[in-house]
Amino acid sequence: MSTEQPSASDRAAATADGSWMLWTTIGLGGLWVAVLLISLFSPDLVSGSEQEHLPLAAFITWLWGLFATAAFVWSMGRLRGSADRRTVWIGYAVTVLVVWGIATVLCIVLPVIETGSDPTQLPMGALVAPVAAMVLTTVAGVVAGVFGRPPEAG
Repeated sequence: MSTEQPSASDRAAATADGSWMLWTTIGLGGLWVAVLLISLFSPDLVSGSEQEHLPLAAFITWLWGLFATAAFVWSMGRLRGSADRRTVWIGYAVTVLVVWGIATVLCIVLPVIETGSDPTQLPMGALVAPVAAMVLTTVAGVVAGVFGRPPEAG
């Protein structure tokens, strides 16, 4: 039976992994709560003279949420490992929460655009904001990767 105590670097790595997993979970949870709220509360696409309602946001936001999830998990995975990057992965997770929170508000509150003589109502917020949130999630992941990379010895 060994009585060796874990080294300080082992304890720091374990703490870093716990923090990384927590912030990854928080970021993913916030992203998918935003996708759910956008899908439920965004205005519908209302088309033509029969005024048929199509919950467009409920159909397309899930796709953009999947792409954003892939970018988020990939970027967070590249930050994993060193406790020195803790502020970067926390900042990235908070950035994703803010971006998707703003997208949620925009999807729900932006007015719809009415077109044509048969009034078709286009919910522009629900069409544009999830795509923009996915792109910003990806860009923020690239930036986090740059900030999380240690400087190369010259």
